Amino acid sequence: MIIVLFAYHRWYRPCIFFVLLTFNIILFLQQTTINLSLLLICTLLYLTYNFILETWVALAFISPGNKKPDLISEGWISHYHNLDSIIHTKSHFDDNIRPLVIIVHGWRSGAISMLGRAKNYLEMGFHVIIFEMPGHGQSEPVSKWTAGHASTTFNQFFSNMSNVFDMNLVNQIYLHGHSMGGFVLLRFSKINNNSEGKYPIAGYVLESPMTCYSQIFKESMETLRIPKFAKNVFWQRLSSHFNFINPKIPDVSNIDEVDVPKWGFIDNNCLVIQAKHDDRLGLEHYQKLVEAQGKYDGNLFEHHLIDDLTHAGARNNSKRDEIIRNWYEKTSNHSDSVKSA
Repeated sequence: MIIVLFAYHRWYRPCIFFVLLTFNIILFLQQTTINLSLLLICTLLYLTYNFILETWVALAFISPGNKKPDLISEGWISHYHNLDSIIHTKSHFDDNIRPLVIIVHGWRSGAISMLGRAKNYLEMGFHVIIFEMPGHGQSEPVSKWTAGHASTTFNQFFSNMSNVFDMNLVNQIYLHGHSMGGFVLLRFSKINNNSEGKYPIAGYVLESPMTCYSQIFKESMETLRIPKFAKNVFWQRLSSHFNFINPKIPDVSNIDEVDVPKWGFIDNNCLVIQAKHDDRLGLEHYQKLVEAQGKYDGNLFEHHLIDDLTHAGARNNSKRDEIIRNWYEKTSNHSDSVKSA
C-alpha cells in the first residue's frame, strides 16, 4: 500500500514523505525520553530513505513539458479520442482507396513536427494519420508519463479506428515511429499481435528509434547523481511505480524487460532509418535493434544510416524520403509474392 499510494501523481509521494519527515524532526527535537528518541530516529531514517527514493523517482518521471502548437494546414482534420486518456490525432484522407500510414512522433514533439514526413507519404498516395501521444500536442496532459501507457493507448486507438475513420478506404496499413514513437510501436507490436487481426499491418518504419530504456535509466542515474550502490533499490522503486500505473501490460521486474527484444520487436516487414550522427540517442539503440531484428526471418528487413539526417528537427530529408519510397515498393512486391506462393 505504501508503494502504490498516490503513484499516479508525480510529486504527491515525495511531498507526503517530506511533511512526515519534517513533523518527525520537530517531535525528535522536543523529546527528552531516550526510548522515544530511539523510535523517532528509526522513523526518521525510514522516512528519509523513502523521501530520497521517491524524489529520485519523481525526477525520473519527467513530463513532456511545453506542448507543440496544433498542426493547421489545408486538408488536415482534428479528432479527439476518449481512450485511457483523451488523445488528439490529425488525419488527411480523400475518397479513394489507398494505403494508410499512422505516424507516431517523438518525445516532446507533436503532429506539426511530422508534417514533412506526412507530405512524403501523401505524395506516395497514402492516407495519413498522425497520433499525438499522451501529454503531447493537443492530447490530454498526464501527471506521470510512461511509454507503457502510450503503447496501450495507441493499441486502444488502433483497435477502434473504424469508429472515427472510414476504413473501407484503406487497403494496407503502415506504421511510422520516430524516436520515442519507435519505442511505443515496438511495445505495440508485442501487445497488439494483429498480423491476422482486424487491421493487418503491412510494415513498420522506425526512424532513429529509442529501443532500450536501460540506456535512459543509466542517463537518469548520472543526471540525478544517484550512487551506484543505490541502483537496485532505485530500479525496484521506479519499476513498482511503472507497474502500478500500467496495469494493462505484464509487470516489469528486470531492466532487460524494457529493452529490445523483450520490450518488443517487429515480426513484420521493417525499415529502420537512423541518423548516423545521433546527438540524442547515439547508435547503441540502433545497433541493438538491428541485432535483434536480424534473428527473425520471413519478413523484409532493411536498415540504413543517413549522414545528413539529424535526430531532432529533421522535418525534411530527401534521402530518408527516397529510402521510404523504395522500401514501400519492395514491401508491395514482397506481399504480392507471398500471396501468390
